[in-house]
Amino acid sequence: MQAAWQSDIGRVRENNEDSILADQEQGLFLLADGMGGHAGGEVASALAVTSAYNFLKERLAQTESTEIPGLLAEALAAAHSAVFRRASGDPALAEMGTTLEILLVREGKGLLCHVGDSRGYLLREGRLQQLTRDDNLARYLMEVEHVPKEALPADAEHILTQAVGLSDELIPEFYTVELRSGDLILLCSDGLTGMLDDAMIEKLLRQSRGDLDQAAASLVAGANARGGFDNISVVLVAPEIPPPLLLA
Repeated sequence: MQAAWQSDIGRVRENNEDSILADQEQGLFLLADGMGGHAGGEVASALAVTSAYNFLKERLAQTESTEIPGLLAEALAAAHSAVFRRASGDPALAEMGTTLEILLVREGKGLLCHVGDSRGYLLREGRLQQLTRDDNLARYLMEVEHVPKEALPADAEHILTQAVGLSDELIPEFYTVELRSGDLILLCSDGLTGMLDDAMIEKLLRQSRGDLDQAAASLVAGANARGGFDNISVVLVAPEIPPPLLLA
């Protein structure tokens, strides 16, 4: 498969609280957007991706395909526990947390485990589709309380309803995509989606004409051009799907 990733501090923040960990050989990609005072966000995101990756790396080879969703949930739980323990042991890191996206590409499928408001997208035949749902107050108010979008509090999109290391109980969401030739998967932090809407992201991906490094750079540059108010991180994965066998 082809893959590219980039993380940028943006134009306003003094440090980068996003983390990316990619293992192209294993088809395993992780992205996290941390939060917390001082260095808490940086610590939380780095610890989350490292803990989840190490958990999976030790177990993937021995895991059947049908057991993968459960394994991804266990990896997320391992990250949650690691971040919580670290925060509990250091007052300077109290109440740190992070979003977490875990993508595994295997046997023609993309398996995605998600918590927080970082996002997963699928670009198929030039059309962009959001796979994940944001774990934030805005979505809760609209879906559960039926509050119209125009009546939402100003900061509702930035208040998470669950996060790794912070929530009492995590309820991750799982997504399985039967991949086709030409598909492109995008993972990103809200530093991208807060600056660029889906139409602009789609346009930039289509303009890249399959050059994933250029696509990643274009997305980051686009978000910075719109203000770059947050850290910007993107992961792009283009699985190589063999054509179907033709029977004589």
